[in-house]
Amino acid sequence: MTRNGFEDANLHKWVFFPLHFTTFERALTNTWVFFPFFCGMTLIALRDGLMSSDPNDPFCTALSALLGPLAQAMVARGVTIGGAHEAMKRAMVDAVVASDGDAVSDSRISLRTGLHRKDVKRLRGDAPHKDSRKSVSAAALAISYWATSPEFQTEDGSARELPRSGDDTAPGFDNLIRKARIDMAPGTVLQALLDQGVVEESEGGVYRLLTQSFLPQSGSDAQVAAYQATLSSHLQAATQNLLATEGQPRNFDRIVRYSHLSDDSVLRLTREANEKAQALLEEINATAQGMQKQDASGGQRGKFSFGAYVLPTRPKPQDDT
Repeated sequence: MTRNGFEDANLHKWVFFPLHFTTFERALTNTWVFFPFFCGMTLIALRDGLMSSDPNDPFCTALSALLGPLAQAMVARGVTIGGAHEAMKRAMVDAVVASDGDAVSDSRISLRTGLHRKDVKRLRGDAPHKDSRKSVSAAALAISYWATSPEFQTEDGSARELPRSGDDTAPGFDNLIRKARIDMAPGTVLQALLDQGVVEESEGGVYRLLTQSFLPQSGSDAQVAAYQATLSSHLQAATQNLLATEGQPRNFDRIVRYSHLSDDSVLRLTREANEKAQALLEEINATAQGMQKQDASGGQRGKFSFGAYVLPTRPKPQDDT
């Protein structure tokens, strides 16, 4: 779409008018009800001088399905439509700023998102929210480094017990955080690991690693942060593929789906997939760790993410036919 809002498509002119949420407000027993139209904030197309809506946009259908699991999590955690609405507003503003740059005007953001300019101004003026993903990433990186780096392993390959501070004869936990290039205070990372039960303190102030992977406690803030980190990375990779133009490289994103399986088959496939995915993650982790050490002195800023998931689904009793 060009700067003036028009684009040529098969010799026809199209223009999209984002409608504000306030256009669809109505009063009902002194309560304001909002009708958000997420697909371009309702795309109204002007073609050959005729205005028409496009409710059959395939992205609308896809968006409804994508929001389904998020809505399930929202309902379970007591997040109402008000909170979701505010989060969507903030995400839309951030998306335009990321696309057009920090210098983009409030009016331009309003035009592209359908948000009122006063909302845009407020959201851009708000202090940034604390990103809890940083502590989760730090904890996961510390565990990975502790479990795989030879410097922090015993002769049999298990994770070495570490004092808080090391000396000339053996490293300590503080050394681990520095070696892993974690940009957080060692005490903060250590407390997070202790709180999650993946590290325990034994007599004499020595710390023992209890697991080689970071699995936050159910319902904890760390679990929410991990949920955000893993899903946002996968969604970002898929979104880049969706928006890629002809000839642009695309991220690897594949899935295998099978149905009409017995419970035993689902169990066997789940076990095999878990084992092989874990092995591959550990292999890639070791390779990336070695490369990070090589690149550490060059001031490099590249990032890489690799993940895996397994989703076994067993039919509910009422689904059996």
